[in-house]
Amino acid sequence: MSFEHSIQRLMSGQAKGLFPSLGRSALACIEPLYRFEVNRRNRRFDRDASRARKLPKPVISVGNLTTGGTGKTPVIRWLAGALRDRGLNVGILARGYKAEPGTLGDEQRMLLAMLGGGTTTAGRVVIECDPDRHAAGLRALEREPAIDLFLLDDGFQHRRLHRDLDIVLLHAPEPFGYGHVLPRGLLREPITGLKRAGIVILTSADAATPESRATTIAEIRQHNAGVQVVFERHEPTGLRSAGTPSDQPADVPLSALREKSAMCFSGLGSPGGFERQIRSLAGKYAGEHRFPDHHAYTADDVRMLQASGESAGAEVLVTTEKDWVKLAAIDGVADAKIPIWRLDVEARFEGDGAGILLAAAMARAGRGCT
Repeated sequence: MSFEHSIQRLMSGQAKGLFPSLGRSALACIEPLYRFEVNRRNRRFDRDASRARKLPKPVISVGNLTTGGTGKTPVIRWLAGALRDRGLNVGILARGYKAEPGTLGDEQRMLLAMLGGGTTTAGRVVIECDPDRHAAGLRALEREPAIDLFLLDDGFQHRRLHRDLDIVLLHAPEPFGYGHVLPRGLLREPITGLKRAGIVILTSADAATPESRATTIAEIRQHNAGVQVVFERHEPTGLRSAGTPSDQPADVPLSALREKSAMCFSGLGSPGGFERQIRSLAGKYAGEHRFPDHHAYTADDVRMLQASGESAGAEVLVTTEKDWVKLAAIDGVADAKIPIWRLDVEARFEGDGAGILLAAAMARAGRGCT
């Protein structure tokens, strides 16, 4: 079990016993200091909007209230692709985890690959990474002066950049980070921050009960009575084998996994959802292996996974597109004895959710929704 997942078990209360209890007590002592600093910073921006720099094009933030995975990347992929296909040129601005300014991080490389290099006959997607998202936006405009709007990736707490709309994602099975801010829980800021949201998306909504959905909506409404709430699920659409580029349709149907014994592995902040999907799709579930988030894979990792898969009787190893971005560069991985497939997952919205998101984005860009 990775350090990240051990910490989550501690925060959630799943880890029992004297030492976990003492650990939670210690983290609770630090929590007020973090909350005070976050609240102080938010008050500064609330009082003085001029602290946030503006770009010459509209900005839509797609961010989180918590750390860990909320399924943000499939949502950004869907929104960027939908806007591009309607003729808009879209700039995606990201911090770029462990990436030098001007280079792309893991998710951004994956997004660009899955968006077909970012260009169609309709519109174009440009991606720039920099902790200074204002500088990234100006660089993107130098590359593509015809950008119509920007998507600020993971930008809810990046208040130094003005945005025209805040879209906030909450992971429906655990929307509020165990009810505590860091380091006692997973909240990046208190739940009151939802007052800044224009749209809230409950991701993986199919994994939450109707009762828990209602409870979550009631909590959201306490802090932002008029916000629009959209329900999303991550829908597996197929699998890609090693030789299939990420921007091409999945070449392996989901039904093929029903005939296989499968082991999955990933380097995700919250891998549970991915593992549940493989468990439900595989004919036989041979287990999983969890790496730290943003893990940099090596040839030794591949050999270890092959050995583990063989010991467990796995006929195929299944991972994510995000992980494949780094795996694909390793010599011999495409010809591994136990083939490595990756699951293609797309964002799907309940009811008129897709229309709400698209109409809001098009309106910020000064376009009608067609």
